[in-house]
Amino acid sequence: MTLKHLISACLLVASLATLAPQTAVSAETIDKVIAHVDQDVILQSELDRKVIQAKDQLRARGAQLPPDDLLRKELLEQLIIQSLQYQMANRAGMQVQPAELQQFATRVAQQNNMSLEEFRLQMQSRGVAWELFLDDLRKEIVTSRFRDAYVARRIKISEKEIDSLVQSMNAKSQVEYKLGHILIAVDESASESEINTAKAKAVDIANQLKQGGDFEAMAQSYSDGSEASSGGDFGWNSEQNLPELFRTPVYYLERGKVSTPIRSPAGFHILKLYDKRGDLEHVVQQTKSRHILVRPDAITTEQDAIDLLNHIREQVIAGEADFTNMAKKHSDDPGSANLGGELGWNNVGAFDPAFEDALGSLSINEISQPFQSSFGWHIVQLTGKRQDDQSEDMKRQQAAKILRQRKFSEEVENWVREIRDEAYVKKIVEEEA
Repeated sequence: MTLKHLISACLLVASLATLAPQTAVSAETIDKVIAHVDQDVILQSELDRKVIQAKDQLRARGAQLPPDDLLRKELLEQLIIQSLQYQMANRAGMQVQPAELQQFATRVAQQNNMSLEEFRLQMQSRGVAWELFLDDLRKEIVTSRFRDAYVARRIKISEKEIDSLVQSMNAKSQVEYKLGHILIAVDESASESEINTAKAKAVDIANQLKQGGDFEAMAQSYSDGSEASSGGDFGWNSEQNLPELFRTPVYYLERGKVSTPIRSPAGFHILKLYDKRGDLEHVVQQTKSRHILVRPDAITTEQDAIDLLNHIREQVIAGEADFTNMAKKHSDDPGSANLGGELGWNNVGAFDPAFEDALGSLSINEISQPFQSSFGWHIVQLTGKRQDDQSEDMKRQQAAKILRQRKFSEEVENWVREIRDEAYVKKIVEEEA
């Protein structure tokens, strides 16, 4: 889950504060362990809280509630995966500082149109413990960061792959798709009967969705995908960014329509096309300039630097001196002095803020008054402005990003299956009479 999805997930939790006044599990209920997960345990109260949250969300959307036993089974499995990931993050030393946690909590409050204090009081008035919310938020941040970093290290991208994808991007119009995704997982060792059961479940869900079912609610209830907590939000993806088995079905989908189940080694996938859009060029503003830098030191005072630069400026403007020669003689910038102060073409925003401000106020060939930046005192001459089409550079960057995202999405599913298969998990669930 990205941090963007993380905030969405936290908003889902936070919005419970305004949904139902009786969302807290009774303090008088005796808690018990319902699952052992490696070195951790999952408590009955944790599962009860997740069930309450899921039901509140479904009711708020007007969606039909799934059978209670099925909902509890799905949510318990989610808690097991979350626990395994959090334990790994802890062993790796991943932490969130209190100040940063407060910043995330503040963002959640702002998304609910409240101050942090108003949000805290609102949650408490609805029976949601603030400390518990902060702890859940901290775990989500730690787990998300660890997962992103760990899985990213497993992904390798070659220049040849980038070249190939860029060629493909150039040969096609760049269409992006905003998708919803539901995964009904199937173990690689599943029997034919288990596969048929999963397929029947996927077909039933797809049929409900085609008849007007709430995609986000059903994703939260039934999906085994990593984006289930955010309502199956698969985000915006170009065709190249999509897993190969998704590309043909998505190409033929109309906006608002849902695909039939798509089989993969991970299980059965259901897609919804929310929207699509075309490619955009990437044109940036650039400036060409040259400068002279004088750094005050034990010998040269601030005023000495200003006086020298004023003298140079006056000589150059009067035609008594050449900017290039003066830069070579007087500039303290080792990167540009030997080039006559030339900085070449640069994107707007590439320099120190004070330097950018000075450049922004100049006309072509005008020389600034002496000004101070974090590097010392300067005069700068603006020698050119242009718009630069960096689409090809952006395509290579986009191609690398697409490849990472494509492999990341697939690798997350593989990693989750691996850690689940290798973990010690013992469920302690009492059968209902």
